[in-house]
Amino acid sequence: MDLRELRYFVYVAELKSFSKASVHLRIAQPALSRQVRKLEEELGVQLLVRAGRGLQLTEAGALLHSRAQSLMRQTVQIADDVRAHASAVSGTITVGVPPAAGEVLVPLVVRRCEELYPGIRLNVLEGFSGYLYEKLLNQELNLCLLHNPVAHRNLDIHRLLVDHMHLVGPGPNVQGVPPATPALAADFDRLPLILPSRPHSLRLLLENNIAERGSRLNIKQQVDGLLIIKALVREGLGYTILTYGSVYREVEAGTMTAAPLTPEITWTLCMAHHHEQRLSRPVQVVMEIIRNEVHTLVSQNKWRGASPYLPKRQTA
Repeated sequence: MDLRELRYFVYVAELKSFSKASVHLRIAQPALSRQVRKLEEELGVQLLVRAGRGLQLTEAGALLHSRAQSLMRQTVQIADDVRAHASAVSGTITVGVPPAAGEVLVPLVVRRCEELYPGIRLNVLEGFSGYLYEKLLNQELNLCLLHNPVAHRNLDIHRLLVDHMHLVGPGPNVQGVPPATPALAADFDRLPLILPSRPHSLRLLLENNIAERGSRLNIKQQVDGLLIIKALVREGLGYTILTYGSVYREVEAGTMTAAPLTPEITWTLCMAHHHEQRLSRPVQVVMEIIRNEVHTLVSQNKWRGASPYLPKRQTA
């Protein structure tokens, strides 16, 4: 079994077709079929079965596919690490970000990377924290931002920001619910709320905090998408609860309003990476850029929270 055989198998498994994989790999389909059959003979198991018009992985095939993907990522990382060590800081870094943090932070980080380290390529994956957490455990991400992550023996987790939650409502000239005003925990059983469904970390955070205070959430709509949640709120169809940073542009433009909660509810944003992925120089500089941009946003009062990091002077 060698890397070429594994690469061929991964393409066939993901495309569910020998013919499609042969086109992508630019090799003849009979040759590709022989390579996969040879791999099955070496391992003594069947990896693929025909199902309808496509191919499906057997249980053994699914296990090999998962391990082979990890190995492919590691070979790419090794090549990037060697290139970065031999020359200027360069490489491809895959970063996972939740929507609430990504909308405000990612453009700043990408711009700063382009200015200081043009050899670094950032691939960004947006998703809710639970989804990104699994991706990070599977080593599909080099770096990840997460809200309130659960500690894990395979992850290094660094606190970036303790963010303060706000009641978010429409602008002052919108028909529907009134603009947001400072809200008490006791108000949540009467305010029509638009929130993501469980097990989104924001929903769990709010439910746990409100239950401790003897109140409950009045859920009018469940929406698993930040852009749609904000669109509904802008139209006056209800309120939501978010960090100030995720809506500061709309608040400054007058299309949304935001008010602090009493008692305060905080949402901790963390940066995490997998133990088994060595912190290469490119990953280290991206982590430094993220820390500094978070601190800048806090100092500008665009993110209304506390950052434990002070900015460092950056040079390429």
